[in-house]
Amino acid sequence: MSEQEYHVRECVHRAGGVAGEFYAGSVYVKYLQRLRTEAAMGAASKVTPFFWADAPQIVVWLCRDCAVDIGLEERKSDAA
Repeated sequence: MSEQEYHVRECVHRAGGVAGEFYAGSVYVKYLQRLRTEAAMGAASKVTPFFWADAPQIVVWLCRDCAVDIGLEERKSDAA
């Protein structure tokens, strides 16, 4: 797929200039689905909304904290 075929969604922290990474939308959704309802709703509310059916055409930018919250990354204290 070309770059123009992807749609970018991002967490609310991107505007603050913090470091983060891009993740495939389908991976983001998969990790959200592993969370309990309340945690998933909280995490999803921090990201620009999109229909989960569109996840294969979405890339999601997450700051490190948001990625850790849904399980995509480990906290530095956990990795040591």
